[in-house]
Amino acid sequence: MVNIYFSSHGSIVHVVGEGDSWSVNDVDLEKGDIQSLAVDPYSGAIFAGTFDHGLYRSENGGETFERIGEDVLHERVTALHVAPLQGGGTYGTLYAGTEPSELYRSADGGETWKRMPALTELPSKSEWSFPPRPETHHVQAIATNYHEPGLILAGIELGGVMRSVDSGDTFEDRKEGSQFDVHDIVLHPIEKDVIYEAAGGGFAVSQDAGRTWSTDNQGLGDFTYLVQAATDPSDHNVVIAAGAEGPGTAYVPDTARYRLFRKEGTSPWERIADGLPEEEGTTVPHLLTHTGEPGAFYAVCNRGIYRSADQGESWTELPLEWPPFLQKQRINAACIKEI
Repeated sequence: MVNIYFSSHGSIVHVVGEGDSWSVNDVDLEKGDIQSLAVDPYSGAIFAGTFDHGLYRSENGGETFERIGEDVLHERVTALHVAPLQGGGTYGTLYAGTEPSELYRSADGGETWKRMPALTELPSKSEWSFPPRPETHHVQAIATNYHEPGLILAGIELGGVMRSVDSGDTFEDRKEGSQFDVHDIVLHPIEKDVIYEAAGGGFAVSQDAGRTWSTDNQGLGDFTYLVQAATDPSDHNVVIAAGAEGPGTAYVPDTARYRLFRKEGTSPWERIADGLPEEEGTTVPHLLTHTGEPGAFYAVCNRGIYRSADQGESWTELPLEWPPFLQKQRINAACIKEI
């Protein structure tokens, strides 16, 4: 069974199923915009970060939520990530990024936290700025390695990908060739040195665990405002990216015009559309994969959830009773868990 969680404003929607049997339920957190989501694969706990009301945790599948980190975290929790390597306790290591930019780590499900001050001591920090709110900035993406627990990547919007190799004790500043306007960071579960970045200026890749980067936008045309990326868990050469021509056509259904692209190896990006919803009025999808389904991708947008079983070449809409309110809503965050 596959569990997909995604958020739209104050609602968390839970989709569960396999094959031709899927169901959908939504929970109203009643705490404003939910900006970030994560599911702990070890404990099953669900974490929801809000824009102005802090971080919440559910340990009963989303039936109830409790506030955590209230005396430590900023009110705006913009990024969440559970490390794929378990530290030995009940929970996986949870990372939380906030606005203004700070990075925190918890090994006990959010009961206690450790701040990583080295992130905000980087030389470029004075230049970080989020264009819609230029007086501030935030952690938009967090990624950790499947093989090396010391590697942490934090994406600052707008500032770039910052890298730590010592569990956050120190951080390295943005590298040449990577992008400034980070939206998503993807690591591969098998190829430990491969990192992908989807950003406002396009796509960047590192083949050496973030030491060096190069930008690769060949084939994207005008759709270089990338919001999401995903790679086949069994084949790092296959990458899917989702984007728009700019922020004005990425997020809001009334003005949205998205496009999906597929890349294999060193070949240019190719547009993919087979089985996907029409471009006009469709928000840029969130892209999901998990190691239990090699070759499979999921795309979550305001029109529904679409699945590919052939490495992204063709897609099928999941048979769901899609909640009507989602048609006109922005999808803020999404995550996946297999049970």
